[in-house]
Amino acid sequence: MMEPKCKDIRASLRHVGIEISDLMKSRKFYEVLSEALGLKHLYESKETIGWGNKEFQIWIAVSETPRIKREPPTGEEMVVSEHLAIYVTDKESVDAVDEVMKKGGFSPLFPPEEHPEFSPGYYSASYCDPDNYVIEIFTFPEKK
Repeated sequence: MMEPKCKDIRASLRHVGIEISDLMKSRKFYEVLSEALGLKHLYESKETIGWGNKEFQIWIAVSETPRIKREPPTGEEMVVSEHLAIYVTDKESVDAVDEVMKKGGFSPLFPPEEHPEFSPGYYSASYCDPDNYVIEIFTFPEKK
């Protein structure tokens, strides 16, 4: 394995762009998710909407010619291989996002629960957007 040139690199994800098929169908899902995560509306055009804060942004955009068509997850998967995992600081935050999503009309694909098989204290809930893209909200204890 190659040694990194700079050992002090600390990478982080600051924004994500998600291809959608229908702006109006996806808008409600991402508005509810953004509200639950405390993200503010940043931008809107006829094919793009963005929400964010100083740390993270979500952008959705319609593609004239969709590049990918996702089949819906069955709910039987241990891990949905293609998904976005958004870290929050504690279990209460995962539960709070779940409550907002449910109130907004979006039931979890996988309800909030612990997954010690991934890591001790790993706790998550997952949701499926209108294009079958899976969004996971998760937390695990930071090592001290």
